[in-house]
Amino acid sequence: MEKDTLVKALAYNSEVRVIVCHNTESVNEAIRRHDTWPTATSVLGKVLTMGQIMGAMLKNNQALTLKLNGNGPLGNIIVDANASGDARGYVDFPHINFVGNGGLLDAMGIGQDGFLDVIKDLKMKDLFTSSIAITGDIARDFTYYFMESEQTHTAIILAIQVDVDNTCLVSGGLLIQLLPNATEDTIRFLEKALTNLPNPSTLFMKTNEEVLQTLFASSYEIIETQPIQFACHCSKDQFARSLITLGVDELLAMKQEDHKIDITCHYCNEHYHFTEDDIDTLIKEINDGKAK
Repeated sequence: MEKDTLVKALAYNSEVRVIVCHNTESVNEAIRRHDTWPTATSVLGKVLTMGQIMGAMLKNNQALTLKLNGNGPLGNIIVDANASGDARGYVDFPHINFVGNGGLLDAMGIGQDGFLDVIKDLKMKDLFTSSIAITGDIARDFTYYFMESEQTHTAIILAIQVDVDNTCLVSGGLLIQLLPNATEDTIRFLEKALTNLPNPSTLFMKTNEEVLQTLFASSYEIIETQPIQFACHCSKDQFARSLITLGVDELLAMKQEDHKIDITCHYCNEHYHFTEDDIDTLIKEINDGKAK
């Protein structure tokens, strides 16, 4: 199995944009950090895949957040991603699993009465936010998002296989978008190619380039290959900056009550411990700042 990679390509005389990725290692890192059960793994993994795909559509230091909540037992499913291939995410309730009809039941975990929110940080004055009602079918909901919010005809395929030992065997995603210059012939060829695709789980047993060959034969050009990964850049110093914003009185109260502060990062489940001495250092930093 190839390392987690994402490929950007153009197909059919540059009339179609394609992004295909394999992110099995990213999903297994999410499983390791959050102890997700299979349905939670399936849902979080697919949203993580979309984060990495949509992150690859951004520029430079831009980033985005995907939030999915259908009022189901998983609660919030949240993923952050950026243009560098980094993505991190979590579900509120990771110990959820439904099995039936030979597969994991994503919609039962997500629920079908809620919204998908896409928040983009394009390094401008304001964040760009779009929200659509969801069905519980992740690929369908993101397809609808691109049509409604970005007016782009898009096809999305997502697949995850979870093994009996609760590890991810394979995870991948495919996004295909018609560009403004797409002809009717190209649209018909593409519709036929998508109809004849193998089962999604089987499709992503192929390499990224083999997926492109399956779809487009030789009518494609790879533009870029990018490594992708589950990555969280949280740190003790970062959380210390946040604690300072609480102010001296609140920090003193926490010190007197618990004699410590323990913080867990939602995104990666990393734990950070602040001793009484650490808290005193933060209080001193606040007071020194006031004295200047």
